[in-house]
Amino acid sequence: MSRKYLIVSLALSCALAAGASASETINRKRDKPIPGDVTGVSKTEVTVKNSKGDSIKVPANEIQSIAWTGDPPEMGVARSDENAGRYQKAIDGYQKAAQAGKAGNAFAKADLEFGIARCSAKLALGEPAKLDDAIKKLDDFKKSQSDHYRFYEAVNLLGQLYAAKGDQLKAKLAFDTLAKAPWKESQMAAKIASGKLLLKENKLDEAAAEYDAVVAMTPEGPVEESQRQEAVLGKARILIGQKKYEDSLKLLDEVIDKAAADDSKVNAEAFLRKGDCLREKGDDKDALLAYLHVDVLFASEKPLHAEALFRLSQLWDKVGNKARADEARDRLKTDYDQTEWAKQLKGGAAATGG
Repeated sequence: MSRKYLIVSLALSCALAAGASASETINRKRDKPIPGDVTGVSKTEVTVKNSKGDSIKVPANEIQSIAWTGDPPEMGVARSDENAGRYQKAIDGYQKAAQAGKAGNAFAKADLEFGIARCSAKLALGEPAKLDDAIKKLDDFKKSQSDHYRFYEAVNLLGQLYAAKGDQLKAKLAFDTLAKAPWKESQMAAKIASGKLLLKENKLDEAAAEYDAVVAMTPEGPVEESQRQEAVLGKARILIGQKKYEDSLKLLDEVIDKAAADDSKVNAEAFLRKGDCLREKGDDKDALLAYLHVDVLFASEKPLHAEALFRLSQLWDKVGNKARADEARDRLKTDYDQTEWAKQLKGGAAATGG
């Protein structure tokens, strides 16, 4: 074979390989990515054709993200910012990606639209002044993309936003829709959310029934195990309200022992509720230690961190450490100025928790 023919042959091979490369990549939460061409999208699954021509149906709840053909560099940066909790930067990045991306791919456009709405929701859960804007973005997405693979995720976020706004009826309607999803993890999440709404209404027995239903389910993976622990936390909160402190502490310690180290949300709430229980019990020093766990280890869980700072500001004053109390108040005002906890510093009223 001549050198010239070899070069041409290699060039053709590379061109064929490039032409055969997948248009998209489905990044899954618990399994290897699936490269291929996305041929269909529905609210429960995404269909992708792989290099062998096989059609693979990927359940929507297993999808972390989809890398679309022609995704601009801003897309990856925005995803990194979102994963790191830099939600405003992520929103800006997704908006730049939407402007820079290729026109014509309706699936990719819808994904970008949801990315902006999702980050807006996460931002609003820590900044109540932005709730209405986030609700509108998600509601618009839900109406225009009623058969999109992010549909149930959008419904779940909408329910959380309505709950944060205090609109119990719309929150319940959203969580009732979430309960219709075909996956156990979504059904568990719907019951947990319903339990929280009932707890806010002080319907303790009804809330306990929702949590018990989740605890009775057999978890089949880390997501469902995390949700089971959330339900146990709900039961612990009910016991605090019933002044059954020792029973509550037993459940809380069980969660702390069993929760995965990287499950920051469950760990943060477990220590926060342990602080609540010890505070109600009159054990201020141990309550301080529990709240400090949230402050030092789980500050990324912003709504829970704001609540912990509020409690720390109260307890440091109570035990005579004004400097630490002032520090907690200053951080709460600076980092979470729009939250109910910062507002309560002005009013001085105690809260029951979110």
